[in-house]
Amino acid sequence: MNARHRWLTFGALVIVNLLWAGQYPAYKVAVRTMSVASVNFWTLAIALAFLLPFFRIFTAPSTVPNTRRSAKTIWEFAVLGTLGIIPPSVMLAWGIDKSSASNASILSLTIPVVMVVLGVIMLGERLTTKRTICLIAGLSGTLLVSSDDLVHASFSRGLLTGNLIILVAGFGSAFYNTYSKRLLERFSEIEVLVYSYVVAVVLCALLSQFFDHKPFYVLTGYGTATWIAIFVLAGLSWGIAMVIWMWALRRLDIGQISVSVYLLPFFGLLLSMVTLHERLSAAQIIGGAVTLAGTAALTAADRGSESNPVVPQGEANQ
Repeated sequence: MNARHRWLTFGALVIVNLLWAGQYPAYKVAVRTMSVASVNFWTLAIALAFLLPFFRIFTAPSTVPNTRRSAKTIWEFAVLGTLGIIPPSVMLAWGIDKSSASNASILSLTIPVVMVVLGVIMLGERLTTKRTICLIAGLSGTLLVSSDDLVHASFSRGLLTGNLIILVAGFGSAFYNTYSKRLLERFSEIEVLVYSYVVAVVLCALLSQFFDHKPFYVLTGYGTATWIAIFVLAGLSWGIAMVIWMWALRRLDIGQISVSVYLLPFFGLLLSMVTLHERLSAAQIIGGAVTLAGTAALTAADRGSESNPVVPQGEANQ
């Protein structure tokens, strides 16, 4: 990958985190009237509907016909959808309900670190000095950005259950990224998203059916704002953003791409500044700049294994 493509990938990661930042106000609006399981069911179902028209276009024919139909493949995507999507969607909302949004913001800082560790364990990636320094820089920058959350965070025993659920949600997010990287060796970006979303949609439907007093298929009583929020989540956060993320994930190591997740709190503050007219402190601006620099250093300067990007078997043999 040449310098131009590396900077293009960096720009893609910036766009992804900017789109992801919009999920926080959207989720906040949606769950005012709809249950968490139902919101995620409709979000993922609509995102799936958006992706399906592109499924055949961007899916290369497999040279091994049984690859996508084997019991092993079904199991792999069942694991990915169950452990990689349900925790950071449904469980995260439940955890915040039992804890606090400030705690969730602080505990989510573990996600890039867990991604790096899983990348070493599951994918055999190298934990280089440069990656360690950039990860620390990104963490430091995000702590500056999240100064208000640090002040309001509480880890008392009464919030222990919620905090543990939030941690599990963070592990699920890290697992989804790392496990997806492995599956991208055999499947296209669209395939990984579609198959994992199918599993998650079924699970959200079951959760809603058994635990919600108003199941997902009862659509009365929801206002326009709720559905606008769900379509924003489906189209931007779980649609466009995830497609771009998978594109970048194919081209970079987990150790490289992990630091970009630290941009999410900064962009969340930027959106609050634009929509709610909040002010950024000098520390938050410096923190955002440090995090941005750390992300640029890894995606645009660290070559990693990007000279040999992951290519699905079908594409490699065409």
